[in-house]
Order: sequence, then C-alpha cells, then structure tokens
Amino acid sequence: MSSKKVREEGFSKDADKLVRRLSLVALLLSRRGQPVSVAQIRSSVEGYPTMTDEAFKRRFYEDRAELAGLGIQISSEADQQAAAGETYSLPASAYYLPPVQLTPDEVTALAASLAVLEDRFAYSQPLRLALVSLAQGRPELLADADAAPLTVVPETGPGATVLPKLQAAIAERKTVAFAYYAIGRDEELRRTVDPYGLQLVAGEWYLVGWCHLRLALRTFRLSRIRSRVTHATKAPHDFPPPEGFDLGAYRDRPAWQLAEPHKAARIRVTPGMAWWVEAHWSHCGTVVAQDDGGIVYETPYADARPLLSWLLGLADAAELLEPADLREQLRARLGRLDALLDEPPPASPALPPAGPRAAAGGRRRTADDWRVEVDRFTRLATLTSYLLQRCADDEALLEVGDIRAALGVSSADLRADVRLLNLVNFGADGALLYAEYEGLGKLRVSCDLAGPDFVRPARLSPLQADTLLLAIELVGGQLPTASGAALTSAAAKLRAAREGTTPTLVSSDLLLPADKVLDAVNTAIVERRLLEIEYWTEGTERMTERTVEPYLLVHSRGEWYYVCWCRTAAGTRVFRVATTKRADLRGETFEPRPDVELDLYRREGIPTSGAYAPRTATVWYGPVVHRWIAERQPVQALEDGSCLAQQPYVDEHWLTRYLLRFSDQARLLAPPEALADLRATVRRLLALYEP
Repeated sequence: MSSKKVREEGFSKDADKLVRRLSLVALLLSRRGQPVSVAQIRSSVEGYPTMTDEAFKRRFYEDRAELAGLGIQISSEADQQAAAGETYSLPASAYYLPPVQLTPDEVTALAASLAVLEDRFAYSQPLRLALVSLAQGRPELLADADAAPLTVVPETGPGATVLPKLQAAIAERKTVAFAYYAIGRDEELRRTVDPYGLQLVAGEWYLVGWCHLRLALRTFRLSRIRSRVTHATKAPHDFPPPEGFDLGAYRDRPAWQLAEPHKAARIRVTPGMAWWVEAHWSHCGTVVAQDDGGIVYETPYADARPLLSWLLGLADAAELLEPADLREQLRARLGRLDALLDEPPPASPALPPAGPRAAAGGRRRTADDWRVEVDRFTRLATLTSYLLQRCADDEALLEVGDIRAALGVSSADLRADVRLLNLVNFGADGALLYAEYEGLGKLRVSCDLAGPDFVRPARLSPLQADTLLLAIELVGGQLPTASGAALTSAAAKLRAAREGTTPTLVSSDLLLPADKVLDAVNTAIVERRLLEIEYWTEGTERMTERTVEPYLLVHSRGEWYYVCWCRTAAGTRVFRVATTKRADLRGETFEPRPDVELDLYRREGIPTSGAYAPRTATVWYGPVVHRWIAERQPVQALEDGSCLAQQPYVDEHWLTRYLLRFSDQARLLAPPEALADLRATVRRLLALYEP
C-alpha cells in the first residue's frame, strides 16, 4: 500500500486525520518503545509524505495533541543523531489499557449495569466500548448479562439533545455559545461558556462552566438552553484545562449551599422527624442529639430563601432557633401567608388538567440525537482490538451481527470503519489489518504486520472512564448481584487506574440514600428474604410497620424506590428508601409471586403522584414562583404575572407541607377542608414564632 494514496471517494478530511493518527500509533508501537526520528515519521506515516514542511509540522503537532487528549501521550527527546530536532516514542504503558485486574464478578456486575442502562442512557456507547476493552478478550463475561432486579430511569429531559455537543466541547476544551433562559431573571440572553463538566441531578442534566458574561463559574440547566449550541471559535482548543476545578464539589449540595456559605442556622427537629433529617441532611450540617429524642441541626447557608423553604416544608416538626434575623424573616413570611389566605379569591378561568407538562416529560425519544458517542479514534481502536483478538492463525471469518452486537455499532458505521482501517499503514513495510465482506453477514479479517501490536486493548479514554464511574453512580454501587460489593470494588480500581484525573461527569441524588436501608433491601432481593420495615408515609404522615417481599429496586427522578408485595396490605406497593426509617432482614424466605407485575416499573420508573392521587387542589402561585411552576406542570397565567394550577394530592397534611415551601407565593383556593388544614398549621407556626 503506497503511503501517498489519494483519499478514496467518500472519505472526508476527518477520515484522513483518523488514518494518519492510527498509522502514527502503529509505527511507534511497532518499534517497541524505541525512538523514531522525525524523518522516519514523515516518510512512513500515512498522509505525511504529501505535505509541505509547514503543513507537516502543524499536522504532526495537532495529531500528538489530540492523542494526548485521549490519554495517549507520545514522548519526545533530543535527537542524538541530528544537531537539531527530536525523536519520538510511544511506551506500551502510554497506549495499552493498564491492568485494572477486575475479577470476573466485577466485570459481570459492570455488564449487568450496561444491561440496566442501555437504550435509556445517553452514554450507552462509551459504556459498552469501555466494557469490551475491560473484558480483555473475554466477551462471554459481557454476553447475555442476567436482567438485574434493578432499573434506572435517567430521564433525559427536553435539554438532552444538546448533550452530545456539550460533551464533545468539554473533551476538546472548546468554548460554546447558546441562548439561555435565566428563569430567576425571566430573561433570555446569549451566553458564551467554557464548559468544564456535566452533572445529572434528579433526571435533569446541568452544565458547569466559566460564563464569559458573568465572569464566574455558573451552572446551566440544559432544558433551559433555547438555541443550538455552537463553537465560539474555529481554533482546535479555546481554553486550558481548568486548574483546581473539582466537579465533585458540586455534588449533593442543598440549594442553600450552592454559593459559599457565610452564616449558620440552628434548627430544633422533633423526635418524629429527627431520624429523617439525620439520615439525609447530616452531610451538609451537624447534628446534636437531645434528651427527648429530637435533635438540634446546624447548617451553614449562603441563600436564606431555599433554607426557609425547606424548613417550612417540615411544618410543626422543626423550629428555627437562630439567627434572630432569619427567624424574623420566617415569621414575616408566615404573617403574609396568613393574611393572603383571608383575601377574596382571584377570578378563576378554566384550568388545564392536573399532571406534568407534556413538553417537560422528556422521555419520548424518536431519534438518537440525545446519545453521546465516543470519539472516532477510540471506536476504531476498540474495533481493531476486537477483530484482531479473533484472528486465529492470522485470519478469521466473523459474523457481522456478532460484531455489531458486541460493539453497539450500526451496519453503516461498521462498513465505514472497516474501509478506514484497511487504509492504515506505517509505511511500505506493513499495514494493520485487511477486512472484507463475504456473502451475507460475514467479514473476513486478516492480520497484517502491525496487527499484533493492536491485539491488546487501548487505554480507556477520559470519557470512557468517566462513563464507567457514572454508570456505577447511577445504579448506586448497590447492584443486587451474587457479589453485592462487586461494583463498589470495581469503582475503586477504576478510580485508581485514572491516575488522579478530574472527572467531567457526576450524578447526584435528590436525597442521599440511606445506606443501611438500601443494603438491607438489596440483600432481601438477592436472597429472597422477608423484610420488616418501619415506613413513614409522606402523604399521610403516618409511621407504619410492615412485612414485605422486595422484588425490584428502581432509581427514578433522583430517588431510590423498592417494589414489593406488602403482606400487611396484601398487595403490590412501592416504598421510598428516603422515607424508610428502618429495614430489618428476617430469616424467613419467600417464593416469588407470579402475579407481581414488574415490567411497567422497569420501563417507566415510579409514577408521579398525579397518576394515582385521588384528589386535586386548586392553587394560586405568585409571580415570583410562577415560572418554576409552569416549567413542570400546566398552568393558567393571570394578568398580574401570577398563575393558577391543579395540584394532585393524597392527604391534606402532605399538601400543607408542600405549599408551605412557597410561603406567601402559594395560596390554596380549594377544597375547603385542605384550606382549613393549611390555615390551622400557619397559625400554629405563627404562635411559635411570635416574639
């Protein structure tokens, strides 16, 4: 094959780059770490010989930089044979996947994670290709992974269509521009942003990056991006890697600590709710036990509004002790709400039906434009390793369907990749492989001179490593398998293999799971053991004890649930981990009931309260919160900027707590019995906070 081959018809400039970079890697790997001169590289690597001196210098620099961005660092040193210039080498450790030493149980648990997430996870392709590499030629560990008793519903939301573009911009350090709706200011502005990382919180994606307009780090909700995402410049890179940036610092922060806290609040919590605050909020404050079984909770805060909203949502179960000025703010809010409840109701036009806004549902997917793909070099390197591992006696006849299933690629992509790999060579003395289609659904592969150097899989790209850890986070590190700790131990090994690099993907739960409860549920599912639970029903505020047969864990909208047959209620029930106070394993086992239907929960997750709530309240929302309400449910806008909406509910006490979070920006209009409960609660709280 001539190194001066003209680009074949149908190949783009991007394909030329890929052939060139694969040829460069093939040349350096074939020298087993020995240095190669610039002259040898220029004469041997596909594409370089036809370039001018300036073009070669520029392209060679770009190729090394792009490979370094994928974790493939080409070394350089002074050329001892020439007065000026350098030689280059690629040590095996800089290309091959480090020996992560995953056990078969750990690989199987990761494969089970893929089985749970695939086709509903934007990062399915990088996850699958990473697992193909980690399996190290053992595809049987990935094939036909058992359906785990767990499902994850990472709802992509309406903003997910910009996810692939943003992910690529993060990897390439490209500044992006887009129109963004700032819901707090009710304005749409053009933003220019250096993207640093992506965060998944309660089913919504957020971008964290440096905003050129505000000259500060900002977080952008993808569903509020109102335009295409475009690159701000045509340069290969626009900004250096951010120094000191830690995306993990943005995880699991309550709304009152999104900025740097400057004050602290002390809150007394009653014995009945002390367990809940301690289990889910102690990570952002301190807890001091009281003699009566209650606690005093102290939490730093930067923004008083969300802290007061959270506190009011606890109603009678909590009292703000300090600081005095914040206590006065709370009393003033309650006073305004009390006066508002006595005013005549506004005119009530026809209201839209209760339920989530159709446009915000976000889970109906008719195209793959929300899926994130790996870079083409990584895809080609993985395909190369996969094909060559199967070349017994330097040749193999493979089923195309098997290749596509293993790598998760389309028929068109596989054909394009095979054509491109056939062009890869490192000079007239050798090529990588040769593959051609034979008959229907067959691919004959021959290993060429450079082939053996690519049998071992390439090191994981940063995106692949981040995706593996994100997948483990989404299933909670608690995938119920025969080896319950397999994912946790695999995550520790993967983090160690990443050599301390900073992740660009994280997931945060709406509430941190109660580990003891989650562990007990996992064990009960795997071992088919009965579970005794003490459960707080948020809708009715009752604490009940139940005996349940757990079947399935569900991670939906940032919360953990478990689907059970409840022996106490004699029917299928769903329980939140966050509101399970206690879960104790019993020695007695149970036989699975054939009439427990799990497919709906696997597909759709947990239905929202509007799907089963027997009653509906009419609520007026003030101009301050109107936009947030309209973002998640249908509303009827009023002339003064407020709105009316229908709120499904099960119990008046739950509705009271829900509306108290909005203080004087939510007014209950009907039904009368719910209004009476809200009014009585407001007046009890006012008495508590009277000077």
